[in-house]
Amino acid sequence: MKYNSIQIYRGLLFLGVLCFHCGVPFFSFGWAGVETFFVLSSFFIVKKLYQSDSVKWREQSVRRIQRLYPPYLAVLLVGALFALAKRTIPYDLITHLCSVQNIHWMITGYQSPMQSMTAHTWTLSIEVILGLTWFFILKVAKKRTFVISMVCMLIAGITYRTVTILCGCSAFTVSLCPLAHADAFAAGSLLAVCFVEKRLKKPGLIGIGAAGIAGCVFCIVRMSDLHGCSMGEAYELLASSKNYLNDAVTGNIYVFISMVSVSVIGLLILAGSPAWIDKNPVCVALTKMGNESYALYLFHWPVYTVISRFVSNWCIVLIGTFAVSVAADIAFVFAVNWMKKHKRRKPA
Repeated sequence: MKYNSIQIYRGLLFLGVLCFHCGVPFFSFGWAGVETFFVLSSFFIVKKLYQSDSVKWREQSVRRIQRLYPPYLAVLLVGALFALAKRTIPYDLITHLCSVQNIHWMITGYQSPMQSMTAHTWTLSIEVILGLTWFFILKVAKKRTFVISMVCMLIAGITYRTVTILCGCSAFTVSLCPLAHADAFAAGSLLAVCFVEKRLKKPGLIGIGAAGIAGCVFCIVRMSDLHGCSMGEAYELLASSKNYLNDAVTGNIYVFISMVSVSVIGLLILAGSPAWIDKNPVCVALTKMGNESYALYLFHWPVYTVISRFVSNWCIVLIGTFAVSVAADIAFVFAVNWMKKHKRRKPA
């Protein structure tokens, strides 16, 4: 089954995150795309392995590391060189390599020598830790037990955020812990189960999406009430973790975003990928961008960090960051293919 429409969605999500980071007007909620990436990641993991009689945890874990780490290592090299250029020892390279930089940042308040270039890699820590956890659950849990465990993980993510916020924990403690995003992985997993068992229904998906949107609107209303401001101002306040992670209600906007994501992904699957998508130049470009969205996401932040130091105009920063990120991705793909080709030609 072709998933070009999903890849187009991925491409749009990357553009949303890019615009958010570059300060493009009206893209205050571009960060929500990251939560959707988590939903998509778990959806494809579970869709592939849910009906497998025997999930080989070690084999799947190695494959995931092999897929995620190559472009990540390139970014870590840049981060280490940046730290050395500032005459700082990049001791946090170890935590990055082990994908536990989030735990490190929770303790240090999002500070470390390489952080300027690797701040966005908190998402990779989530992808690795939760991905490996999901492989384990899929290995040990039977189908019915798996669904129950996903409901438990959904509740666990919401509970973790609620408790840490009520306890007055910092935004870093609330959001950087892998458990804080377990509900996004659980939502994508439940969507995958419904897909595999052919229980996806358009009315149900629309209902979930509507409930998610209603939840997001409620968070805006809540923020407006808390700060005594207009809905428009509340929307802008809600876009910053410094504000929404201070309240147990608005801090759970993540679950509403996941609900909207599940609805959109499910509806795209049901709609399929029309033939015209493969012929439309814009859709073709977005599909390619979606295919490379992970690498583009990893490359864009160091590029943005450098460009934004010299340019203040968001439009120039956006164009420059996008162009250099695409060029870096092309160069990276070329280098990887060259090494693979050279390895095949190497005599035994």
